[in-house]
Amino acid sequence: MSSCFGSIMAHSLLGLVAALGLVNALPHRAANSLSSVNDTAWQAFKASVGGRLYDGEPMLAPCFNQYNGHAQIPDVLECAALRENSTNGVFVSNHFGGYQNANWGACQATGESCTVGLITPVTNPCDQGSVPPKFVDARSVEDIQKTLAFASANGLPVVVKNTGHDYTGRSSGADSLGLWTHHIQPPMTVEQGFIPEGCTTSVGDTITFGAGQQFAGIYEFAHEHNYRVVGGSSTTVGAAGGWITGGGHSVLSNELGLGVDNVQQLKAVLPNGTYITANRCQNQDIFFALRGGGGGTFGVITEMSTLAHPEKPMVTISASLLSLDPNSASDFISIIVANADKWASEGWGGYIQPGLLGNGISSFFMATSLLDQSAAEKSMKPVTDFAHRLGTLPLVKISSTETYFDVLEDLIGTGAGNSLGSGGAIAMSSRIIPQKYFQGEENQEKLSSILYDILATTHNGTQDSDSSLDVAPLFICVTAPTIYSQTLPESDQPSGPGASSVTPAWRTGLWHAIHLRPFAGTKTRDPVAVRKIFQAAHDAMEPLREFTPDGGAYQNEADAFEMDPVGSFWGEENYARLMKIKKEVDPANVLSVHNGVGWDTNDERFRCYPDVVV
Repeated sequence: MSSCFGSIMAHSLLGLVAALGLVNALPHRAANSLSSVNDTAWQAFKASVGGRLYDGEPMLAPCFNQYNGHAQIPDVLECAALRENSTNGVFVSNHFGGYQNANWGACQATGESCTVGLITPVTNPCDQGSVPPKFVDARSVEDIQKTLAFASANGLPVVVKNTGHDYTGRSSGADSLGLWTHHIQPPMTVEQGFIPEGCTTSVGDTITFGAGQQFAGIYEFAHEHNYRVVGGSSTTVGAAGGWITGGGHSVLSNELGLGVDNVQQLKAVLPNGTYITANRCQNQDIFFALRGGGGGTFGVITEMSTLAHPEKPMVTISASLLSLDPNSASDFISIIVANADKWASEGWGGYIQPGLLGNGISSFFMATSLLDQSAAEKSMKPVTDFAHRLGTLPLVKISSTETYFDVLEDLIGTGAGNSLGSGGAIAMSSRIIPQKYFQGEENQEKLSSILYDILATTHNGTQDSDSSLDVAPLFICVTAPTIYSQTLPESDQPSGPGASSVTPAWRTGLWHAIHLRPFAGTKTRDPVAVRKIFQAAHDAMEPLREFTPDGGAYQNEADAFEMDPVGSFWGEENYARLMKIKKEVDPANVLSVHNGVGWDTNDERFRCYPDVVV
C-alpha cells in the first residue's frame, strides 16, 4: 500500500485503539516476497500437495499479447469464452483469478490491472494486479496444513479464497500465496438429531457440507429433503467461507437468526496447522472467532454443519414500481421507513432497492412465514396503495408459496438477489440501523432524509462512478434477526458457550443499508478515478453513521475503509476477546485481512488498496 494510505490508517486506528484501551496490532511481520523462495523449494512443495500448486493469473490474461511485461500470443477462442461469461457468477467463481467484482483483482493504488472493455485492444498490458501469483488448489485438510506450514517456514503472506464473492478485497493480495478452498466439496449429508462432537444432546436436524459448497447446491439439497436453511440470496456465495465468518444474513434471519446462530459445528485448520472441531461444547473460543471474527483471519474452515429447518408455507410480495415523478423516490423511502418496525414484528424479511430519481424502477421483495395471505395483504397495503397512485399496480404481486425454495426462485427471478452483480466493479459502504431509529415521527423523518440523500448522490456527487451499470445507489437488506434475537438462547448470550463475535448491532437492528457506486472494470487502470469513487462511497455514509452512533456494519458488505472497524464490526468486548484468541492461534499474523482483527497496516499484501482518507 502507499505511504499516504498507510500513515492515514495507522493514525486513525491507533487513536481508536488508545481510546478503547486495547492493544490492537500484532508485532510487525516483515513478510518475504514469493520470489525469495528458490525453485527447488517450490517444486518440493508442489509435490507435497499432489502437484496442485499453480501460477495464479488474472482470469482474462489469455486475451492479451502482453502479460506482466512479457509478450504472449493471445488465445482468441479462450478469450471469447472468458469475455462471454465474465458476468456469470458461477463461471467466475470457478477461476482462481476471477473475482465477482473485478476491481479486487486489480492493484487499485497503481492502476495495474487486467480488465477488458467492449473495445479494449489486446495490445493493452495485462498486469498481475492483486491476484496472488501462486496458489494451491486445496482438496484436503492436508493440503491446507502443508500450505500454511510452507508459508510459515518461508515467511510468506497467505490469502484464503473460496468463490471470490467479496466486496472488501479479503480474498486477494499482492505477492501472496493463495489458498483456494473452492474444490473442497465432499457429498452433502443430512443428519436427524445431530449431536455435535463432544456434546451429549441433539441440537436438531442438520446439513453438513464442505468449504467450497455454494448456496445454489445447498438450497437444492435442502429442498430435496424438505428442509430450508438460513443462507444468502446470491447462489454463488460459499456458505462456509466469508459468509459464515462474517455473520451471514438471510431473508429468513428475522425469524430464524443469522448464519452464526444456525451453525452447529465447524471444522477448521488453524494457522499453526492444527485441525480442530469447534462447537458449543469444545474449542468454544475458536467457535466464537470463526462465527463473526472475519474470513481469512483465524483459520481455514473445511466443513460446516448448520440447522435444517422443516419447510413451511410463506407469503411473498414482489413489486416493480416505475415512476417519472422525482418526488416518488422520497415518498417511497418515507413509506418503507414508517412501516419498517411493524413489518419486522410480522416476520417480513427481504430486499428493497429504491430506484433512481425520476427515471428508475424501485424493486421491493419481502417474505414471511408468520402471516397468511389475507394478513399479508393488509400488512402491505401501504405499498400497494403507493403502487396504485403510481399507476403500476399490475406490477405488484402478493402470493402464497408452499416452500422457501419457491421464495428463492421468485427472489432470484426478480433480480433483487443478484443486484450487487458480478463481473463489474463496485465500491460500497453500509450501516446496520437499530430499531429505535425507525420509531417516532422525528426519527423517521430524519432517517428518510438521510437515505434519500444517499440515493441522490448519483445525480449530485462524483461523476466517476457509472450509474449506467444498472445498480441503483441504495440497497436495503431487511435481514436483521429482529424476532429471533428477542429470544436468543441462553447458550448464545455474550457470556454463553455459543456466543458469536458479530456486532451487537445485529441484535437491535432492523435494516442493513448499503450504498453502492458501480464503475467499469477498465477504470481500475486509473487510480485517481478509483480513489475518488471509494472516497465518495465512504463519505456518503457518514451522515448515517453520525445518526446511528450505536449502529454497526456488516463486515462482508462494508466500507473497505470503515473508520471504526472495532466498534462497527465487533464491539469493544468482542474485539478484546478476538484479539486474545488471535495472539494465541496466529501470533505471526500468517492469516490477515484488511481492517481485520490484529491487521498490520504496513503489510505489503494490502498495498493495492486505493488511498482513501478516513
